[in-house]
Amino acid sequence: IVYVAALGQVFGPNQERGVFKSSDGGQSWKKILFRNDSTGAIDLAMDPNNPDVLYAGLWQAGRKPWILISGGGGSGIFKSTDAGATWKEITRNPGLPAGIIGNTGISVSPANPRRVYALIEADSGGVFRSDDAGDTWTRVNENRGLRQRAWYYTRIYADPQDENTVYASNVNFQRSRD
Repeated sequence: IVYVAALGQVFGPNQERGVFKSSDGGQSWKKILFRNDSTGAIDLAMDPNNPDVLYAGLWQAGRKPWILISGGGGSGIFKSTDAGATWKEITRNPGLPAGIIGNTGISVSPANPRRVYALIEADSGGVFRSDDAGDTWTRVNENRGLRQRAWYYTRIYADPQDENTVYASNVNFQRSRD
């Protein structure tokens, strides 16, 4: 079984966006999450203890010769508990930013799969942590340096052995132990 988060080509609307799944090693693919032709999937995280639980970051993004478009109504965070057969939007769950969001990186802690991290591009963005598998969130860091080049670097990684250690890659690679 293979999952792919596909942004699609960013120079115009297209159907090659969303989350895709193959159950035959990549011989055939099924689109399992699609928002619209201007929004692609930018990140996908799986609960390492339960492969039926997936989190997807969707990003409405576009590029013109004169501008980068990052964020819009299509952006959001989704969760599946049945291997991608159905998805629930969790973008507006308590603690996550209001308003327009952009690029989102997501990571599930292998040390504690109820701990989920999200690095979110938004006016009130930053690093968000959930201790209940995405039901509620707390902004734990609002440092703009973690999202300064959001178009290129919005990625977050939970440490495989310590649920309190998380890594964020941007212009600088950073680590937090708390």
